[in-house]
Amino acid sequence: MKQLQALMMTLLIAAPLYAQQMSEQEIFRALQLEMQRSMRELRIGELPAPYHIEYLLQIRRTVSMHAVHGALEDVDSGTRAVLSVRIRIGTPKFDNTNFFDVSLGFFGSSDDEEGYKNRLIPFELSADVLRREIWLATDACYKQAVEIYSKKESTLKNRTRKDTTWDYRIAQQYTVNDLRSGVYKPNASQLIERAQSLSAIFRDYPKVQASRVGIEVIPKETFYISSSGSRSHKIECSAGLEVIATTQASDGMPLAQTYAIYARTPDEFPSMDSLRKSVTTVAQVLSDLVDAPTIEAYSGPLLIEGQAAGTLIGQFFAPNLVAQRQPLSEGGFSTNERTMAFQNKIGARVLPEFISVSAEPLTPSHSTVPLTGHYLVDDEGVPAQNVELVKKGYLQTLLSSRVPTKRIDSSNGHQRGGGSMFSIISMNCLDPKKSKTTGELKKHLLKLVKDRALPYGIIARLAMDQNLLFTGVFRQTGSDLPISQGEGKLGLLRAYRVYPDGREELIRGVEAAGIAPSLFKDILAVSKQKSVHNFLAPSVVPSFISGGAAYVQASIITPDILIEDVEVRPLEGDMPKPPVLGNPVAGN
Repeated sequence: MKQLQALMMTLLIAAPLYAQQMSEQEIFRALQLEMQRSMRELRIGELPAPYHIEYLLQIRRTVSMHAVHGALEDVDSGTRAVLSVRIRIGTPKFDNTNFFDVSLGFFGSSDDEEGYKNRLIPFELSADVLRREIWLATDACYKQAVEIYSKKESTLKNRTRKDTTWDYRIAQQYTVNDLRSGVYKPNASQLIERAQSLSAIFRDYPKVQASRVGIEVIPKETFYISSSGSRSHKIECSAGLEVIATTQASDGMPLAQTYAIYARTPDEFPSMDSLRKSVTTVAQVLSDLVDAPTIEAYSGPLLIEGQAAGTLIGQFFAPNLVAQRQPLSEGGFSTNERTMAFQNKIGARVLPEFISVSAEPLTPSHSTVPLTGHYLVDDEGVPAQNVELVKKGYLQTLLSSRVPTKRIDSSNGHQRGGGSMFSIISMNCLDPKKSKTTGELKKHLLKLVKDRALPYGIIARLAMDQNLLFTGVFRQTGSDLPISQGEGKLGLLRAYRVYPDGREELIRGVEAAGIAPSLFKDILAVSKQKSVHNFLAPSVVPSFISGGAAYVQASIITPDILIEDVEVRPLEGDMPKPPVLGNPVAGN
């Protein structure tokens, strides 16, 4: 019966995944014909006509599943085709973009408006079906472009405009294809078995109240074309395995542990033996946290290792390396400026002089670990470029798209997910004296502790990932988890007190606070070895402005980091009471 169920599940998943599609030439022909027609004829009275149009068609074939305690919770699959249209009217010097209207951005101009951003269209494509969808999406996009253009003109009539940077730059155009991987076909039954096996590990840990293992595989095929002549065709795949486990301490404090692996395909996941060890560590550490002590507020040196170092760089440093342009707004709306710290700091020191940083989207792997941020062509059809961002501590440039800013005039191939976005960020130590072994870094930490007459230092090895927090941890804890509130805070899921004799003690419920880009100038030393942190990074340009993706695959290659002074404090607030009854399956 179990084998029959698995067989039926496999057939259910596999059946809709690979519907017959138009050929590459037929798809590009349909896109090109509608683009030529729109550029030639699209106009409303005396209003401006389009001077630039972009079409992006993506076909996604998704398989996802979740398991709890060895039992399947859900299995989903399906093929989705989405179409996005971008139209610029006016001139490259002044057009309808770089302006955010709150009512249009959040609500659209009317309830019955045709969609043109990530518009869901039939995935069983024919030339007629595709051209009809392009026509409707283009019409809707043009009408809103005209509306925004008018509002932008009206807004500027009442303001003195200081930023006269052009709105767009039509530079060199490219025809680039990246078809290396071919369309990946997931083995659904194998993935189901893997999720069930890993989730069953938590049966042996009765102190864990809730746990969940999820696997998702998304093969994607993307077609891009612009009226100025760029064209690209990409076939790629992304895969993720996420483990979320939560419980409560005796005082009611909610506790969480996470583990995630992201790769291009499931074939790049670690072996099952390695995955079992990692998931077992999650269960064991979470169980140990139940009885672990918390701390009083601490201010002193912090050694940040492994995943925690990657999360720190990915959340608080890397987003500032992206060229951004604050959009003009009719109602004074302002996007979050926390990731714009480096916009005017080119030439300034942002790190110690013994550290350099580069963006390396062309690098497929590091020390045999595949890098999920790797790509060859960006979402505007521009070939990806490796870029030296920080040289000997000094900021050299920023990652950019075709949208110019005051300091960055051209694209270096980093338009991803709807806006400029980092891909692979690699941190390198230039001074051998500042590069230490793990043991030497710990000794350095304890010397600082002694010099400041502190009772202990702190090492962080696992930090809260934003994506896992919102999509996984919150699902299990609801609003009960006392997460870090406000800017500049990072939850430390696996942190240890280190006493002068070298002894380590697990502590619970703490966060690092006061984290700002300037903090990274206080790095004292780094480790010799570097680790890879693949993750789903929140888009630097918010999706409600760009109309693109909320999260984008990215990679951080970083050594462990010793920072001179960081505030670490306990999470505070009311705690929910633990369950009245004990775990019914404890010991079974």
